[in-house]
Amino acid sequence: MRFVRFIPAVLVLIFSGSSLALEWSEYVNMEERFAVNFPAAPTMEEGSFRSQSGAMLPTRIFTAVNGPSTYSVTVVDYSGVDAAEYDGAMDHAVEMIRRRGDITSENDAHYEGMPTRMIQMTNPDSTRSFLAVTLPPTVSHLDRLYIVEGRAPASAPPPGLFQQSLSFRDEDGVRLRYGTDVDGNKFRIIGDTCGFPYTRRGERGVVLCDY
Repeated sequence: MRFVRFIPAVLVLIFSGSSLALEWSEYVNMEERFAVNFPAAPTMEEGSFRSQSGAMLPTRIFTAVNGPSTYSVTVVDYSGVDAAEYDGAMDHAVEMIRRRGDITSENDAHYEGMPTRMIQMTNPDSTRSFLAVTLPPTVSHLDRLYIVEGRAPASAPPPGLFQQSLSFRDEDGVRLRYGTDVDGNKFRIIGDTCGFPYTRRGERGVVLCDY
């Protein structure tokens, strides 16, 4: 059974000194375990994604349109693949994106403590895309690759804030966030009490603060 929440919210975007207020909503998909701000309830299309080894992996693409701009989240199911292929999933996806157009910016980042590649590019039709490719650590048990893309005409405001709204959920609907210890190991961050040790479903860690 699919569980989806659509929670009203207001997102204010500011570009070049002028403001454009749009009513967006946080879309939460518990089946695919992600949340993101969409300008409308998205449509869902199923497809496939060719992995580095050539395997065809099931994919779901969630898309919403706002005027001339398009916003999408692609979720690739990597469950059942070997560890080496999963570890290389983000680099493989980024390489495929590079073939689509001219990359104007590419940076490493972390969303909720999860490795992410942020990309800006100009497409062959002169539209601009802002993308985030996120590969959750194996400790999260998500077993998915997430590709978030905002695409807009060159004359439209850049869709840069959309990809930054991505977050993740565990099977209980609790937000998934991770820190990294001195040995480079990921651990779950739960709550907001600094230094509070916890054990949850076999995971041990210490709560960190965001400031």
